[in-house]
Amino acid sequence: MDDTCAVCADALEWVAYGPCLHKEVCSTCIIRLRFICNDFHCCICKSESNTIFVTKALGDCTRMISDFKGLGGVNGKEGKVGECWYHEGTKAYFDDFDHYKMIKAMCRLSCNVCNKKDGGSKEFNSVEQLKGHLFHKHRLFMCGLCLEGRKIFTSEQKLYNRAQWTQHVRTGDSVVDGSESERGRFTGHPMCEFCENRFYGDNELYLHMSTEHFTCHICPRQHPEQYEYFNS
Repeated sequence: MDDTCAVCADALEWVAYGPCLHKEVCSTCIIRLRFICNDFHCCICKSESNTIFVTKALGDCTRMISDFKGLGGVNGKEGKVGECWYHEGTKAYFDDFDHYKMIKAMCRLSCNVCNKKDGGSKEFNSVEQLKGHLFHKHRLFMCGLCLEGRKIFTSEQKLYNRAQWTQHVRTGDSVVDGSESERGRFTGHPMCEFCENRFYGDNELYLHMSTEHFTCHICPRQHPEQYEYFNS
């Protein structure tokens, strides 16, 4: 087995797998799919896994579980279950307590600033509550478009002051988002020229333009490579 994750290409340190026993994907990618995207399918064979097992990646020596029912099923309670720790939000069993705590923290709605500053672990009930805390306590913002469009943990979302957020939306901010090469093709969130609303990416903008604004049925025949829209 390759020692890199089949999804993110990072080094395999922890793996997560279901009854299909495919252990080519790291635990973070699997947990992200299950927690953020509500996708319970194996990345390799696409079979659905009600529960998964998370363990240290040791190549051919990786611990393999065949009796998933023996772990406790999908009705286990959060925390210690037998010799494992169960994460209810992703229906995942961990054989390592420290890794269980790390994944649990990634899934939690908490303030990264407070966590780094004083070790605080206050949990918020909603994203809106967390956004309110960030603004009133730290004068920081999370990008609402990124919250909707970037399929990552809330704890992985970037934080901006007002000037950085404005720059991020328009062109990308070099301080928080990184240099042009580091942020890839991101050059800000595209804007509809008619209603001046911004969208996460080109796909979302295209969907908006196709459903909210008119197109000429003649122009595509003359210029099929171009998209012409008209205000509704």
